[in-house]
Amino acid sequence: MESPIYLIKSRSGETLIQGTAEQIAAWKKERRVNDKDELKRQGWLLYENDEAWSVIEAFPEISGPSAHAFICKKRKHNLWLFAGACSVALLGFILILVNQLMPAYDASRRIQASADSEAKAVGVAREAVLSKQKAESAASAALAQAEAEKELARKVMDELQQQVKRTGEAKAEASLLSAKLEEIKLTMPVAIRWRESLLNNDQVVCITNTSGMPLKLLASVYNAAGVQTRNQYSLTLEPAGLPGSTKESGVGESVKYYFKQGESLELTDVDDAKNYRFKAIRKTCP
Repeated sequence: MESPIYLIKSRSGETLIQGTAEQIAAWKKERRVNDKDELKRQGWLLYENDEAWSVIEAFPEISGPSAHAFICKKRKHNLWLFAGACSVALLGFILILVNQLMPAYDASRRIQASADSEAKAVGVAREAVLSKQKAESAASAALAQAEAEKELARKVMDELQQQVKRTGEAKAEASLLSAKLEEIKLTMPVAIRWRESLLNNDQVVCITNTSGMPLKLLASVYNAAGVQTRNQYSLTLEPAGLPGSTKESGVGESVKYYFKQGESLELTDVDDAKNYRFKAIRKTCP
């Protein structure tokens, strides 16, 4: 007679391993399996059908008679608990039936009171709905007005920023023009040209007044190293177009000097009659 074969189920529900009762008992001792693993017995001496699964401790030939007796006792205990629960449920059902079948005291008055309360609640709810609708309408109107005012404020702010930007640009341009005008105003109004002297190989400078006012200048000579010399001359130029508006350097001239290459002539405004003075200019002999 062959010994029955036992199958152990894996967590995924598939047969993990199989063996005899002695092998599974040995595996328990080795802790490869425990009492809560599911087991199915195949072959002879069946306590359940071939498809029944149970924990290992339910098999006395593996876990011993005491474990099997504990399982049976636990099953009986569960049956008694189930019977008690059924009794309590039956008693509750009987009490409910009795309560429903008993005539309600003053049922009509309670029903009428309930109907009145319901009607009152419906009226209150209707008033609440109307109030809510009015509030929502007012809120929507206020929101639309706020959005319109917000959009208007945004447009005004954009226009103001554009105006500020244009004003700033205009101020910057005016400041630049003012600086240019001041620069032009203070620029020495003379034209200077150089020519070779007829008496020697040096250069003669020709100075012409290009403005409509007389000029009182100081002509200073600088050597080729850029150092000022002691050669300084007073120079008066008449307004443009008049005799004396152009003067030269050389013997018998206002500037009694012949220039060599690299030497410079500096003209400084010394007219104290004006409330401003032209900026000094310096020209180098080519």
